[in-house]
Amino acid sequence: MTKGRSVVALLALAGILWILATRSWGVDAPGAATGPSGVAEVSGDDAASHPVLTACAAVLAVASLLLAMLGRIGRIVVCVLIAAVGGGAILTALSSSAPAGTVWLTAAAGAAVVAVAVWTAVVSPRWQVSGRYDRQADTSNVSDDDDPAAAWDALSRGEDPS
Repeated sequence: MTKGRSVVALLALAGILWILATRSWGVDAPGAATGPSGVAEVSGDDAASHPVLTACAAVLAVASLLLAMLGRIGRIVVCVLIAAVGGGAILTALSSSAPAGTVWLTAAAGAAVVAVAVWTAVVSPRWQVSGRYDRQADTSNVSDDDDPAAAWDALSRGEDPS
């Protein structure tokens, strides 16, 4: 798995967890409505979102973007964090009173986060490190002439022509 695919997969899973966090986590009891027809009473955990799962999705999104910027050791640390977030999503889903479909979807998304984090930790040492901005001194073309063009070329290469 490449760096881009890992980041996109984790961002997609963060989006899925975010969507699942905004679902209704309450259990609907038929005939329990005491108000007018078509109006439901909402209280406590029955609100529209689950804050722990929302936090898991936000941390996952930020950590997946951070994964693309770090070196080898940093990626391993972030993968451990991402796996912990996936475990937190699983525990949040299994400890809630949500409908069974929401629980299983959330637990499956959390398990997918853990799986992608482990796989990323395994393959990330093989990712190519960009040396784009590393300075590479080219000493083979150094000339002692007083040519202004050579001086400008040396400056362009990052060498001190003096």
